Amino acid sequence: MAIEAASSLHRPIKIWSDRLSSTILYPKSHYSMVREIQTLLLSHKHIRLRWLKAHVGYLGNECADQLAIEAVTKDDPFFLPKPLSYLESEIRSAALSIWQDNWDYGETGRSTHDIVPRVSNKPVGWNREELMFVTGHGPFPSYLQSLNT
Repeated sequence: MAIEAASSLHRPIKIWSDRLSSTILYPKSHYSMVREIQTLLLSHKHIRLRWLKAHVGYLGNECADQLAIEAVTKDDPFFLPKPLSYLESEIRSAALSIWQDNWDYGETGRSTHDIVPRVSNKPVGWNREELMFVTGHGPFPSYLQSLNT
């Protein structure tokens, strides 16, 4: 930990971080690591924490971020390099693409395909009668036969 290393030096030290956690500033934290950091900061007045903006090209900060990622992920077989929301979006997109291919090149529902060529997981807002008419499912053939048309 940078604060522990800096505590042995007896000169003014600034530790720059892109994430000055509010938990470090909260005096009643339940986390032992936070309490340890607070104790070190209180007992070593020559150490100051400072904030810098993240991801704007500060070389030291970018290197620190990369090292932190490597430290966290090197022993974690379940590490995901992308956020879960990104993976969900990719899976949804792939599923829609497969569904669209099956709809475009399938053998059934061709008359419906002419009216609704694009698949979607969003409701179309049609009522029951409109759906029966477009799909050809429902009482229409028998109804028309009963009228002798």
